[in-house]
Amino acid sequence: MSGYDTFLAEKNQVDKLIKNGYIITGLRGTLDGDVVEFENKMTSDKKTMLLTNPDSRKNFAIRCIKQQK
Repeated sequence: MSGYDTFLAEKNQVDKLIKNGYIITGLRGTLDGDVVEFENKMTSDKKTMLLTNPDSRKNFAIRCIKQQK
């Protein structure tokens, strides 16, 4: 998979989670990428995903800033 395809796949996963009512509850940077934790406040369901693409991590940072507002 190309870098752009990886970016789109990771971006679409984050977008889908946010669209389904999940909010960002945690972030942990590792050597393999960023581990992002999501939680749905309505159902208390938790999800974790690994963002490995640098552009995905930038996009995620923008999402975090928007969520803070």
